[in-house]
Amino acid sequence: MGLRLGCRWLFTVLFSVCLVGCATTPYSGAGKEKSDALLRAQLLQADQTKRVLAGQVIFAGFAMHSQSKAFRADVLSAEAWVRTIDPAAIVFKLNNPVPGQAADWPYATAENVSTVLKKVADLARPQDKVVVLFTTHGAPDALGINFADTPYHPIKSRWLNEQLAGLGSTPTLLLLSACYSGSFLPTMREPSRIILTAAAFNRSSFGCDFHSSNTFFIDALLNQTQNGEKSLIQLMDAAKVDIDKREQSMGLAPPSLPQSFYGVLARTWAEQPLRSWFDPPRQAPAENPLR
Repeated sequence: MGLRLGCRWLFTVLFSVCLVGCATTPYSGAGKEKSDALLRAQLLQADQTKRVLAGQVIFAGFAMHSQSKAFRADVLSAEAWVRTIDPAAIVFKLNNPVPGQAADWPYATAENVSTVLKKVADLARPQDKVVVLFTTHGAPDALGINFADTPYHPIKSRWLNEQLAGLGSTPTLLLLSACYSGSFLPTMREPSRIILTAAAFNRSSFGCDFHSSNTFFIDALLNQTQNGEKSLIQLMDAAKVDIDKREQSMGLAPPSLPQSFYGVLARTWAEQPLRSWFDPPRQAPAENPLR
């Protein structure tokens, strides 16, 4: 397959050491100060968001690789999708920007991911629904972190499982749009989780070239028409068919084979139409300065 359409890249890149003397890092300088301020603002906004008795969606989206516009676009698509379910959703958005892209969200470093997921766990109530998206390049048991074309140590399944442990039995939907993302399933399975991945444990996924509007997986899963009438199971089944047709029409092989897991405590949720997640439906807040 061509590098332009696939997420495949050298596995060893994930574990490369930061280039000596690199001028820009997410850990120092004015960029970090701005990122830290943006993160504090999102955390404060989350604390100030009016809570409703029937539950809310808490969404955290992480676009972790600075070599494709598709990853930030995925987070925006997921945010829009979440807001069709719950206009009053609590939203966190982190991104490692591509060259020329606005640095208007906090950086998606492992440290910031951890901070956000801890806040999500602090906020979450049993009646809430948590949606977490990671979109990036991937390798077996690795979600890549890349900032200013410099790779950092990736997120591994065991670490991510530990970060999500604070959610306990809160219903959680985990979306992984990355190559080899199915390799996270054995470690991440929990009764209260739904996990949907862009690829099998040994397969690449597609649509992550620099100028892509979305990865194939997020586009097929979240941009379906009338998706409010469909359940997560139906959305995933339709996405698998769409992705397979798209890959075949473009001559992309082997197929990515998206994977799904529905925990025993989350199965009823997975079978509900999106519009039925909450009753009564959420009303949009008066304003949300972070959108």
